[in-house]
Amino acid sequence: MKLINIPLGVVMNKITKKFNPLLLTALFATSAVLSISQANAFERGGHRGAGGFNNIDANQDGQLSLDELTTPQMSKAERRFNQKDGDDDGLISLEEFQQTRNGTITDLSDIANEIVQCVADIKAETSNDDIMVPTPDKFISPTEKFSATDTSEDGFISLEELQEKVIEKVAASFLMMDQNADNLISEDEYNAAKTIKNATKSTTRQCIEELSSEDII
Repeated sequence: MKLINIPLGVVMNKITKKFNPLLLTALFATSAVLSISQANAFERGGHRGAGGFNNIDANQDGQLSLDELTTPQMSKAERRFNQKDGDDDGLISLEEFQQTRNGTITDLSDIANEIVQCVADIKAETSNDDIMVPTPDKFISPTEKFSATDTSEDGFISLEELQEKVIEKVAASFLMMDQNADNLISEDEYNAAKTIKNATKSTTRQCIEELSSEDII
């Protein structure tokens, strides 16, 4: 299956019109949150290992462009699509979408408010400004997430639809990381954003595990 090229400029225009800076910050922080429950991480890897700054910096100029951030995520989206497309028909059904290696995607929508409150409490208790408190709508159900990606509303997700969603998320994250608005991400900017991501991801995972254990009990 070939990678579909979607003009980044078009998506960037859509992103900049759709989000203000505060919403972009929240979106980036909670992209890590969604990866915990729905296997949709923005990017992974060590500081200088696989997925680190130097590996993403394809031309080794010490800065990341939107293209450099987007390219590996588009490839990852294609791999994820092929893994999800169990019957190899070029489309992902809701049933396929919900399947994971360990069963099905966990629906956290019922405890969304509790997760948000838990993260807020930990942020206050630790005075850790790197923790970003998500909003409840970041924990939408798998069905709602499927519908949001299925822009054609035909009941299936195509590779193009998945890649469009990935581009939107990466573009939004890029705008948040680009603190000096020079359309490039320095290593300091990248590391600052990664610190926020890791702190938020760790705290959110902790809250999900605690709340899930309480539900079982």
